[in-house]
Amino acid sequence: MASSNQVTATVKKIEGYGELGDAFTFKTVSGKRYMVYNAGGTSPIKGEMLIQQSAKSKQKICLVLDSYPNEPRMVQAVKKGACK
Repeated sequence: MASSNQVTATVKKIEGYGELGDAFTFKTVSGKRYMVYNAGGTSPIKGEMLIQQSAKSKQKICLVLDSYPNEPRMVQAVKKGACK
């Protein structure tokens, strides 16, 4: 069973980097928005390339979220396929 800090998602659109250029946001087909902090691409999170792949292929990915309830939720890692 997937833990509460994991969510299965399909990426609809990568929205781009924020003002500081150290994080980017993306939206899922369900309408939720998530954020990835990656130091402007110099420090990618585990599985980050799966976000771009999901946006192109519409395949499901598993987002591992941090424990803070802030919006948009911060993604710590990404796994291939639906969360288990």
